[in-house]
Amino acid sequence: MRHPRFPQRPRPVGGRVVPGMTHAPGGKPAPSGDGRGAGHGADGSLVVFGGTSDIGLAVAAELLAAAPRPVVLVCRPGAPRVPAARRAMIEAGATRVRIVDLDVAELGAHEAAVAEALAGPVDRVVLAFGVLGDQERAWQDAGAAVTVFTVNATAAVSIGVLVAQRLRGQARATGRRGRIIAISSVAAERVRRPNFVYGASKAGMDGFFTGLREALRPDGIGVLVVRPGFVRSAMTAGRSMPLAVDPRRVGRAVAEADERGRELVRVPAVFGPVMTVFRLMPQALARRMPW
Repeated sequence: MRHPRFPQRPRPVGGRVVPGMTHAPGGKPAPSGDGRGAGHGADGSLVVFGGTSDIGLAVAAELLAAAPRPVVLVCRPGAPRVPAARRAMIEAGATRVRIVDLDVAELGAHEAAVAEALAGPVDRVVLAFGVLGDQERAWQDAGAAVTVFTVNATAAVSIGVLVAQRLRGQARATGRRGRIIAISSVAAERVRRPNFVYGASKAGMDGFFTGLREALRPDGIGVLVVRPGFVRSAMTAGRSMPLAVDPRRVGRAVAEADERGRELVRVPAVFGPVMTVFRLMPQALARRMPW
């Protein structure tokens, strides 16, 4: 099923919406051009969980290039990169930017945060949060391992379920069918010794969203699973790997996949044949690979 890009619609005019502002004086939502509250315009919002992540912002910027619209950034409370993330979205074409606070490791806070972030019409929801951590520590320290799994797997599943139910309700009530874009990793395709805690956590997340896609198919709600290789970002600073890409390349690949209605994309594309071979490789040979 083809999932069209955001429909082109006029941007709000008349000075009642200030890009980057989410509240009018007095703390009430600033009205949009059609008289509805912030994030409730004729255009459905683009919601990014992991709203300060390099990949999440790059994906959002490329999706905004298709059509300006409201953006909701769900960010860790007090994250120092929030002001820069807001500016980046405005520069990319967001008609307004709303910030929702959420520490994804706080599982009990998910329901309220998802309800706040997805208030009003929503077209795309990007899940772009994750943690790499010290992989040698993670397999020897139970607390470190649990942190990786909590963020990468458990939190992703929890938010995925809540988002899916919101989008199903929206589709049934209004006919607007949103789409989930889940940032996984090629590390999920075959867990390797150098980063097996991270890879195992991503494998769980990846499998969930692959299954969620099938569960949501009858509702017409799409799920795009994204498996980048090594991405040069704040999370991977100081590390290097073959076939590394920058966040913008991931963003462009996701926007193109979204345009075409694809359900899976690897970045770079060469990982398609590479991972096919690697999945079939005997373990005795795979453990000798230098990466």
